[in-house]
Amino acid sequence: MKARKSSFFQEITSDIYHSLEIEKTLYNSFKRIRQYIPADGLTFDIQEQDDFMVSIARVTVNGVDLCDVEIPLSPDSQKESKDNEHVESVMIFNAPGMNPTSKDYARRFNIRESSNLVLNLDLGDDYYGSLAIYAYGQNKYKKAHAELLSQVKEPFSVAMSNALKYREAQNISETLKIENRNLYRELIEISGDRIIGAESGLKAVMKLVKQVAPVESPVLLLGDTGVGKDVIANTIHLLSERSGGPIVKINCGAIPENMIDSELFGHEKGSFTGAISQKKGRFERAHGGTLFLDEVAELSPDAQVRLLRAIQFKEIERVGGTKPINVDARIIAATHRDLAGLIRSGRFREDLYFRLNVFPVSIPTLKDRKSDIPALVHYLIEKKARELKLHPPSELEPKALQQLMEYDWPGNVRELSNIIERSLILNQNSPLSFDQLVPSAVSPGNKMITETDEVDDIVPLELLISRHIQMVLHKTGGRIEGPHGAARLLNLHPNTLRSKIKKMGIHINKKHRKNSGQ
Repeated sequence: MKARKSSFFQEITSDIYHSLEIEKTLYNSFKRIRQYIPADGLTFDIQEQDDFMVSIARVTVNGVDLCDVEIPLSPDSQKESKDNEHVESVMIFNAPGMNPTSKDYARRFNIRESSNLVLNLDLGDDYYGSLAIYAYGQNKYKKAHAELLSQVKEPFSVAMSNALKYREAQNISETLKIENRNLYRELIEISGDRIIGAESGLKAVMKLVKQVAPVESPVLLLGDTGVGKDVIANTIHLLSERSGGPIVKINCGAIPENMIDSELFGHEKGSFTGAISQKKGRFERAHGGTLFLDEVAELSPDAQVRLLRAIQFKEIERVGGTKPINVDARIIAATHRDLAGLIRSGRFREDLYFRLNVFPVSIPTLKDRKSDIPALVHYLIEKKARELKLHPPSELEPKALQQLMEYDWPGNVRELSNIIERSLILNQNSPLSFDQLVPSAVSPGNKMITETDEVDDIVPLELLISRHIQMVLHKTGGRIEGPHGAARLLNLHPNTLRSKIKKMGIHINKKHRKNSGQ
């Protein structure tokens, strides 16, 4: 038995330290474990919060599934997890009812009745991890199996901790690659220093962009929602000396007040509940590149103070940290708000405004550069058709371009993009028409509300939204997700749309559900 234990330890340790990649480490270890211990599957899980755990990976003879699935824990499972956090030995559960957590896991992944051998891991980041082996049926494990597995607690803990850190580093690197790919995709129409509208409606803007891009001055982009401030920010970055570095974006209006410090400046492990590891903030990620602060006017007064200090002194402190960290990031900020008015009302700091407003660039609305609409339309039709795999796209109806030119576009280029996408989906076998897609000037039945309208004629906003959602659901046959789904047409996340449907009591026909897979 002693020789068997020694052989198991040596072979497993060799497998564990062979690779930093979680899937390779777990699969090689699983194959080795099966030579000594009954095993139909292996799982690696961590518990970040009391009420759920995260299944990092599932291993079977068929391979590894890096699932990263959150599994809600029942009250019994939560109690069991707390009781087992400091258990040193391997736990044996030879019947399903003995282990509530395994029941929750089996229910989530549809695993039939099995015995479980659970090894608690010390991942070194103050959170709970476990390696669980399961074999179908009851009473599959004995004390000897537990003793074998208990030998590799320390090497498995070290290996999985290192693998998680390695994976986090890889994810950050991949995120930056994706951001750069998206950046170049958005700027597909740039050739050298040319962009759609550069010689017409955006001529003055592009002149300013070319002047400011090579220098390090902060830039403040001003303009209505949807005019393309993010695309102009991308262009400044690409034409700058920092183009080899990252451009990191944050929508200041989309981050809760209690999370803005963590998002901007990062946090240290254990600095607050849920801070299970150290995290770099957007400032650090933008080091050597550009930080784009979109909707900067939405920051709270307290957050404005901390942002001002970071810009002024070019250093930050992570939440829970004690050492200043030097950061070198060019600042581009954007807003659709009247900052001067916000300063007068005390809602935006004047000193922060002067730090950001070194080189302001005002981007005109689409209404004020309608000469760009034909070029934008043809570009967006080609772009959206490729994304939707509807290439080549349908032709425009003869009156379609005139319809688009007559509309005032309150949602600017973003609204134009959405409307073209909807038309491509709804007119796959016919010329593109915008009779039902563009309100106001294009559709006579949808007139603008004026002061002479009777109040009784005004439809409540929630009812109007509900009707619009129902109309889109009808057009998509009840489909919510996918390139032809209602969420894509409405420019909403599928879960956000489902929430609105539930809140408004909108009924989706069962036939539609079946056909759409929702």
